[in-house]
Amino acid sequence: MAIGDEVTSKLSTNPTNIDLADALRQYSERAGARVDHDENFRQRYLLDFMITGFEDVHAHVNLGVHVTGSIDNLEEQQDFLQAARRGIVLKALYVELADTSLSSGGLLVAFGACLSFLFDRRYAQVKAIGIRINEDCSFHFFDLEENVERLQRMSFDDELDIGQDLGGRVIAYFTDKGFGFIQTDDERKFFFHIANVVDDDLRARLPAYVPGEVIPVDFQYGGNDGKKYPKAINVALPDDVAANSH
Repeated sequence: MAIGDEVTSKLSTNPTNIDLADALRQYSERAGARVDHDENFRQRYLLDFMITGFEDVHAHVNLGVHVTGSIDNLEEQQDFLQAARRGIVLKALYVELADTSLSSGGLLVAFGACLSFLFDRRYAQVKAIGIRINEDCSFHFFDLEENVERLQRMSFDDELDIGQDLGGRVIAYFTDKGFGFIQTDDERKFFFHIANVVDDDLRARLPAYVPGEVIPVDFQYGGNDGKKYPKAINVALPDDVAANSH
């Protein structure tokens, strides 16, 4: 019996994310990988297991892997990306694995993705990446940060109404270009142009903006227009900040 057949034969008809992760972990071990797994790491950092080496390969390896059967799960991708940024592992791989692909080689493709991400020079400087493995075992790598931003944009129009009041802080402003970015407490980013600023005090303050400066603001949701970041309109200093500036 082949490695993949032996592992997939133990899966239930409706495997959970943990089942899928354990199947890939077992496959990796039988394919010659040295693997560590810790339930605490799974719960805190969404790392289902870590590949720390391979038989007869004398190279430093430290790859954290998370496996899910969900496609484009914004919350899960956000949590994984935040955990990956903490540097718990050197490289982190987010695997979207269709359970229907298991019988036709999905585990082999996923394990091959681990090898590619570790040893392909194209990914040498990439710390975290996603891979989607489809039912027919076709696959593609994807940029996690870009995908999270895309999913956030899609969710904005579902969650927010044009003109809805929001609060945040200016985290960047480019004086030579006349635009900048606002971030909310839940780390959503919005684009704004000086033309969208309706507060005279803020208009006077922005030309002297210093990189790294944080300015609290109130604004309204202006839609996303298909751009990378949704738009902030009617940007102004909060009433309490405006009052203190006089």
